[in-house]
Amino acid sequence: TTIAMIQTFRSTLFRSTRSSAIPAKSSRSTRLESNCYHNVQKRTFFASSTDHTSLLTNATVHRVDQQDENNSPSAAAYGRRDYILVPDGTPLELVLEVDKLQLARLSADRNIIFGAKVIQKSLGSPSHVCTPLLDAAIQDASSQGEQVEALASLDGLCHWVATEAEKASSSDVWEKVKEELDNDTDPSFTLEACQAIATGIPRKGHSVVGVGTFRDAQKGWELLAREYVNLNLAEEAELYVSKGATLEGIDYLANQSKDYMESAGGAMARFSIS
Repeated sequence: TTIAMIQTFRSTLFRSTRSSAIPAKSSRSTRLESNCYHNVQKRTFFASSTDHTSLLTNATVHRVDQQDENNSPSAAAYGRRDYILVPDGTPLELVLEVDKLQLARLSADRNIIFGAKVIQKSLGSPSHVCTPLLDAAIQDASSQGEQVEALASLDGLCHWVATEAEKASSSDVWEKVKEELDNDTDPSFTLEACQAIATGIPRKGHSVVGVGTFRDAQKGWELLAREYVNLNLAEEAELYVSKGATLEGIDYLANQSKDYMESAGGAMARFSIS
């Protein structure tokens, strides 16, 4: 039963026994292809936790290909796909049904990699946990000879910008961005719009944080987002940088979901990976 399988998973989570992953049932509409990566290095972050170190060292990477009727097996590895990291010996079908049993996940579509996320937060940041997922994704994303790219979320950007705005007179970041905006008619005008996006509080004379505010803030927000990445404050970006990725630009309003707009103003960082 599902309850029994979850109990088995819990034992595996803290013991990490070695066994082969159970293949997916043939009746599933999703084609499942998995590969094991057992060369995850031990990290000093978990030096005091044998359980965590063993869990990550022996974890298994599964690739789950999202197919439609027109996809062929040869194209599956280059279409829309997810990579999930699970404790060794944990049934794949179970972790697909219960997302919270996964250790971490990452997604890709053709040559674009995105969505790196640690599910079990106690294991550490994406750069510590998601490396085997990224290795597998890069291998597939480069299979057709295209430049591998990655889109990193910038969660927490709004909170950071709001904090910098509050201490604007003593903020090195605020002054740096202001100087880079000096060619604009009024840098303060742009930064006021940025502050409105970050706090959700309309500018003076405005009733909402609307289209005009986002238009006026664009250049300043992109500069602030770059600083956020360069200061190593964006966890997913750090994962890609750890693989030698180069920041190519900020995609403004790339993700306009409500939660992400409140967290990062919609901006995402775009990287190229050699």
